[in-house]
Amino acid sequence: MNKIFIQTWDEKKFESSREEWTNLLEKSCSDQLFMSWEWQFTWWKKFALADQMQLRLYAAVDENNTLVGIAPLYLSTAQTKNIIKTRRLQFIGNCWRSRATMPTELLDFIVAEENSTPVICAIFEHLRDSSEWDELMLANLRKDSATYGILTKNESLPGCYLRHAEEYDSYYLITNGEFKDYLGSRGKSTRLSLFNRRKILEATGKVTFRSLTENDKPFELLNNLHSMRWGKPVFSSDRLTFNATLATLLAQRGALRFSALCVDSTPISIQYNYAINNHVYNIQAGFDPSFHKKLALGYLHFGYEFEQAFRNQTHTYDFLAGDGKNTPYKQRLTNTALAIVDLQVVRKPLLRLLFRTYDSVHKYTTPG
Repeated sequence: MNKIFIQTWDEKKFESSREEWTNLLEKSCSDQLFMSWEWQFTWWKKFALADQMQLRLYAAVDENNTLVGIAPLYLSTAQTKNIIKTRRLQFIGNCWRSRATMPTELLDFIVAEENSTPVICAIFEHLRDSSEWDELMLANLRKDSATYGILTKNESLPGCYLRHAEEYDSYYLITNGEFKDYLGSRGKSTRLSLFNRRKILEATGKVTFRSLTENDKPFELLNNLHSMRWGKPVFSSDRLTFNATLATLLAQRGALRFSALCVDSTPISIQYNYAINNHVYNIQAGFDPSFHKKLALGYLHFGYEFEQAFRNQTHTYDFLAGDGKNTPYKQRLTNTALAIVDLQVVRKPLLRLLFRTYDSVHKYTTPG
């Protein structure tokens, strides 16, 4: 690849780019759900504040004007440590340590795998030459990504202070092989929760495991079940609109998956998932916590989902990041996880000094 040029797309171009965005994403190593046009554009339309967030959507093209990379970013003003006002550049899909939106994971640039290094370097070169940002926040970035490797191993953004603001794991299960072998690899209590207590469930009535359709009003059912356990609906206001819009768009690609565990035709547990390229994403779940004191309906539902995934030769069932209400249940269900980092690139001199001092003090005052 020879010369790479960086273009700036406006919102109108963003809206019309669905096909070329999707084609590039399919050639990349970037996440197929969270970096999809459907997720990114819907998030921007629903959560962007016109007077506070400025679109900085950069497209990398080659000498033939062929799209080879996308950097979906926006610029906003942030108050750091309640002291310093900064101009923060960050991924669409994230408001780092700011207002609540719909959480977006596994964020990155979108670059064709075969050209990843020169295109990512060209994006960073463009960012280096821009004077409009004080800090670049690359949140929810995979530590095994080319973007992370290039930025941390090379002087892509000279004069900046790179800090790992936060690190965490995103759990997933490989669903190749046989379901029975997977069950055999789990502890006794986990096998009981996932599978063996189906006998108790089946004694309560006629059990069915089925897909939900739009006519079932799945978001309403999910909110009702979630309220039984948490005391409030999981999706409301902008988050409900976001998910309803996203579900409609991704249903056009056959990616939407709502499943229900029912007894005598009544849903007692629901999962809201997406499935793209043999990769299932568990977005949200809800169940009736008072149904039976000996049954963990969330685990039982996972058991049915896993059994289906192994049978259909789905490759990955993704739990994503985050913990359970009472226990770290994801570690009980799988031994595999991605290392994720919120990588903060600090350029403003005073801010660099502040964070270097903070990190130094924190290093020597943290036990262990």
